[in-house]
Amino acid sequence: MTKKFVGNVVGVSGGNKKQRSDVFEMVFWYLDRYMRRFRSLDIDIELVSEKNLDDDDAHGWADKMGRRKFEIELNKNLKGDDFTTVVFHELCHVEQWAKGKLADLNKKGNIVRWKGHIYENYSYTKQPWERQAYRKQEVALKYWKKYKKSKEKKILTIDVN
Repeated sequence: MTKKFVGNVVGVSGGNKKQRSDVFEMVFWYLDRYMRRFRSLDIDIELVSEKNLDDDDAHGWADKMGRRKFEIELNKNLKGDDFTTVVFHELCHVEQWAKGKLADLNKKGNIVRWKGHIYENYSYTKQPWERQAYRKQEVALKYWKKYKKSKEKKILTIDVN
């Protein structure tokens, strides 16, 4: 009898080895802290230069590619807390989609369902899902820093090539 693998799958490409390792650790920490019940997510993350980001005005973006499949692009040139908060911001969007709070109704991002309400051509700064992601990135950063200082790390650090 073969056993089926059950667990989240995360792939990180681009950037340097340290960045990839840091992103792996941040993602699995975030999943453990905020999305514990999810065990079948497939998240592909690409670290790219700012000029290669698909969205000219952003430091990162996330997209839902399937029922449990997500893609994230991050600006690899960001440093320190700026880089960390972008990772958490985009993971918050993954969380919103996975929990069914957010849905892109026309695959263009201008007609969105958020917590049962339809938003059409809504100003970026007033989008409630973006406002939540900005708040949560700061909260996650605070807890991440505490985690990094703690002596009891729970997340397996992965050796990245």
